[in-house]
Amino acid sequence: MKKISTLLIIGLLLIGCGSKQTTTVGKFTYNFQYYNYENNQVDDKGETDLKNIISEFRNFPWKEQTSKVNNVEAKSNPNIGIKDNSNDYDFGIMTYPENEKVIYVIYYSYKNNGEWEVNLREGYSKASVEKGLELFFERKYEELPGFLTNNSKKDFGIPLN
Repeated sequence: MKKISTLLIIGLLLIGCGSKQTTTVGKFTYNFQYYNYENNQVDDKGETDLKNIISEFRNFPWKEQTSKVNNVEAKSNPNIGIKDNSNDYDFGIMTYPENEKVIYVIYYSYKNNGEWEVNLREGYSKASVEKGLELFFERKYEELPGFLTNNSKKDFGIPLN
């Protein structure tokens, strides 16, 4: 679990805050990270909207990727990172395995007085992840922390098998 926690924190900081995506003002961009990628390695996917990112979330190989996180070759947690290029807000979905389940983790980060603030919560249902995405894409940043706090439950997860 310590390896997962360390990879999780390092990965989200590098992916969320350090993505090399071309900035497109007013647009959202996203990337993928797989279990065998270096912490600073991502597949930039370009611009996105809510409909596309929900489709990407639903079709991402979460079970397959998460089942390999504890392998020797694992370097990071599976992750979809999203950036709001109109301001300094990032949103990400990642996973880790626990008790034969995929546990969804949501993080969001933003700049506060020039410093990055990172918030991380775990244990979301797929419906809660999608609602969090909706709030993010609607730029309802004031509502996002409360929603994430109220909907984080450790018992949510999907079976790995």
